[in-house]
Amino acid sequence: MIKEDIERITFDLKDDLIFNLRELLAIKSKKASKEGPYPYGKNCALALSKALEIGKKYGFNGHNIDNHMSYVSIGDIKSKGYVCAMGHLDVVDEMEGWDYPPFAGEIHNNKIFARGALDNKGPIMAAFYGLLVLKKIGINFNREFRIIFGSDEESGMADLKYYLSKEDPPLMGFTPDNKFPAIYGERARAKIEISGDYDNLENFINSKIFLGDPVKNLGIEIKDDDFGKMILRGKKIFRKDNKYGLSFSLSSPKVDIDHILDKIRLNANKLTVKLIEYHKEMLVDKNSDLVNILNDAYNDIRDENIKPTTTSGMTYAHYCPNIIPFGPSFPGQNGIAHLPNEWMDLKDLMELVKIYAYAFYKLNEYYKNKEEIL
Repeated sequence: MIKEDIERITFDLKDDLIFNLRELLAIKSKKASKEGPYPYGKNCALALSKALEIGKKYGFNGHNIDNHMSYVSIGDIKSKGYVCAMGHLDVVDEMEGWDYPPFAGEIHNNKIFARGALDNKGPIMAAFYGLLVLKKIGINFNREFRIIFGSDEESGMADLKYYLSKEDPPLMGFTPDNKFPAIYGERARAKIEISGDYDNLENFINSKIFLGDPVKNLGIEIKDDDFGKMILRGKKIFRKDNKYGLSFSLSSPKVDIDHILDKIRLNANKLTVKLIEYHKEMLVDKNSDLVNILNDAYNDIRDENIKPTTTSGMTYAHYCPNIIPFGPSFPGQNGIAHLPNEWMDLKDLMELVKIYAYAFYKLNEYYKNKEEIL
């Protein structure tokens, strides 16, 4: 019965969702320099305010966290903790090569074209409408449910750090900023620079990087059951301060990064090896309640039987406790998020609403059942 109700009300809300999404897509919410009370520029703050305006219009509570993040909420605000979907309204530069205006949200062949349509305004609005569907059905929420809007995901996630300095982390939740089904891990990332004199560097590059498999050559051929094998990518040769260098990135399973650096140093004789940036992996129990609830919700709506998986991407889930990536891309879809002509299929958009509505319903039932047991 609940799935039929979700289907019916989602269909009724289609035009409304498209209208409000286009309002958000029209805002050029690219990060800019701090300006007074706007830490990421006026346009990012304007997008946060617009999201609050939309939420309040439908009877949700709204809160602005000092123009870093904002959220709308429904349910029992006196309960201990909240459940959330967390997405972002900031976008990358539109670039050149668009066939349609990048901030107009034009619809062609049942696709809406705009910077942010897929990454991430469309999906986080689908999550909001998922909650709105449940509100219209008349669901009694056993916890506070929030839709949290960020404005610095693309440039370092300082917005999330600030949010967590002011608010408790969620009990459970997801970020609609990766792929389906439920994602229980995000790979570690490292950026490494190797520098030195020209002759030594040339010999290193020719023998260790361009000849055969560089991962194997460097002695860092590591893999695990969750993430698979180590990947080396993004090789760049540079010259800086009369020294020559090579930089590259590692997309890594769970490792001891100091051990990895030691291995590279052994193979980079007479060269300086420097770790420029490192992000530890995000990994949760793939049999946890959160992973099972979200994965089952996806499979139930789609009539599929796909197991949880991991990703090489990095989302808010990397640094926000108790949330995991969950959508929006379906299996087999290729990433177009940062390219010209970014788009989202309207059929997929409405499918997201149904999946997220059912996922929120299942999360609400989870806490309802816990209360009954107690």
